[in-house]
Amino acid sequence: MTCVLMIGGTDSSGGAGLTQDTAVVARFGCHPKPVVTCVTAQTDSAVQETFAIPASVVAAQIDAAFADTAPCVVKIGMIGSTELAQVIAARLAPHDVPIILDPVLRASSGGVLGNEASFRPLAGLVALITPNLIEAAQLTDRPVAENDDEIAAQARTLQEHGAQAVLIKGGHASGGTCTDHLFGPDGHRRLGAPRVARARRGTGCALASAIAAHLALGRELDEACAQAKMFVQTWLTQPRN
Repeated sequence: MTCVLMIGGTDSSGGAGLTQDTAVVARFGCHPKPVVTCVTAQTDSAVQETFAIPASVVAAQIDAAFADTAPCVVKIGMIGSTELAQVIAARLAPHDVPIILDPVLRASSGGVLGNEASFRPLAGLVALITPNLIEAAQLTDRPVAENDDEIAAQARTLQEHGAQAVLIKGGHASGGTCTDHLFGPDGHRRLGAPRVARARRGTGCALASAIAAHLALGRELDEACAQAKMFVQTWLTQPRN
């Protein structure tokens, strides 16, 4: 059984968070192991309330997930606090598994779900971090990048903080092509697809989870990112179930 550990928050609307993560991972034939960091009360248009799970409970969930059939990839979404990030980092550090970090700072509806400091304890453990343009700017304390040089500079900063690879997503840019920028050991690769006018909540969750699933199935990072991009492109055009 190919298992993927999903660490993140719940979303009562079902549009994002662990609901989206587990659905995507299962779609690729992997077994999701969800660890809840926060419970959120959300609708499609607003975050109404959040509740952080006690750190000891988060630690126990992670330990239990590794106790039997250990996951071979970890995907992290909403963390909620620096304390929880420190606990997650301490529990994951002994395990030699790639970690995909989707730095959830705000919900699509605009509600605040995290801050830059809550990701710092995990920086040195991350195989890939997947910020959008706005998140990359916040994480590097710079203006939102407007060209390839500025995107590359922000990616270098995130790598200097410890991330082995960086995927800066272009969904918040303009133009007919949505281009994601992957920076890794092999350099810079652009992943482009026609921009879809329709917005959909949980896109970042779906992409990072699809990358995690493809890594779990044995694909290299660049191919996992490319395949995940194609999956999300198709997913965006499908009616919501």
